[in-house]
Amino acid sequence: MVSCSVYFFLVKDDRWFEYLFIAGGAGVFLANHLLLRVEKYGILFCLIDIAVGFSFGFMFPGTGLYITLLSPVAVTFFLKGFDRKTVWSVLCFCFMMWLIVLIRTYRMFGDEYVMDHCISMTFVVFCGVVGKLIRKLLDAQETAKQQFQELTESHLALSAAHQELHLYAKQVEELTAIHERNRMAREIHDTVGHKMTALLVQLQLLREWQKRDSQKAEKTVGVCETLAREALDAVRLSVRTLQTENDHSLIDSLKQLTEDFYKNAGVTTEFAVSGDPAMIPLSLHPTLVRTVQEALTNAKRHGGATVCSIQLACTTDRISLVIKDDGKGNPEAALGFGLLNMKKRAAEHGGMIRFESERNQGFTVIAEFSLVNKKWSFGPAQQKESLS
Repeated sequence: MVSCSVYFFLVKDDRWFEYLFIAGGAGVFLANHLLLRVEKYGILFCLIDIAVGFSFGFMFPGTGLYITLLSPVAVTFFLKGFDRKTVWSVLCFCFMMWLIVLIRTYRMFGDEYVMDHCISMTFVVFCGVVGKLIRKLLDAQETAKQQFQELTESHLALSAAHQELHLYAKQVEELTAIHERNRMAREIHDTVGHKMTALLVQLQLLREWQKRDSQKAEKTVGVCETLAREALDAVRLSVRTLQTENDHSLIDSLKQLTEDFYKNAGVTTEFAVSGDPAMIPLSLHPTLVRTVQEALTNAKRHGGATVCSIQLACTTDRISLVIKDDGKGNPEAALGFGLLNMKKRAAEHGGMIRFESERNQGFTVIAEFSLVNKKWSFGPAQQKESLS
């Protein structure tokens, strides 16, 4: 408005229509700057301001004052953040308008004001650069604000996830404790329970034989002593196994188990490993240890073995465990508590166990666990008289 008012001093007395032009141009500038808040027609209002600004240069070619009208328009135009195609189109339009003003000035006054117009136009370019930089700054602030909001939301989501994870960890801990108690109860039942049951039966029988036959009573005492010793050995071996299961090294656990078995039972035991044991999942370690323990116990208790061999083979897709003894063997024997629990533990991990035996040629336990494809079988199973 101030720049428009300066033009009143340039009007000659007999050119009254120039007063009207200046007043109209000032009104258009005022109206457009108020209407620029409407984003939908922003480009239209900017074009009107540019056209009015250059029209002042065309009407008053002897001065470069119109540049002061275009400078705030340049800042406003770049602040609006129009797309690249629109920007270049408007810049081409401005250049053409400026050339028209420059040619008119040159034809009327020669080169007297041409340089003045060129220098003044650099100020408009500078204002456009300032508007572009301010637009980038505003965009950066908006981006930072949005990223801060997203970061806050992520932090809240992460806090909620942390609380849920803490709750899940607590539940897993409780379930693990329950599972461990159930497993230990099953181990005690499998390794000691049936021995103590047999011992109780023998003690009841001993009470009767004491009244009738002292020789048979003495023999029953020997049976009771054997059962008690075997139960004690089973307890010791179970405790040792539970301790070694806490060790992440399966090989060390099996070596310690076979060494203790040799010391307690006097059975020579060989242990061989092929492949990389690191491929064996940690969840499978207790099952392998328990399978070896039960197989060694059966070899001594039922087969009277003097030598046992353990072979653990590890490949990228399969884990196999073979325990073979030189005992008497019994192909007609049925599955008892120990062997049934072997199969149950293997089935829990999608594995399978089979037993091979020939009379006087020992007993073989073969366990296989697939690391790629797992299989679970459900159905009736024949159970004969106890072997373990």
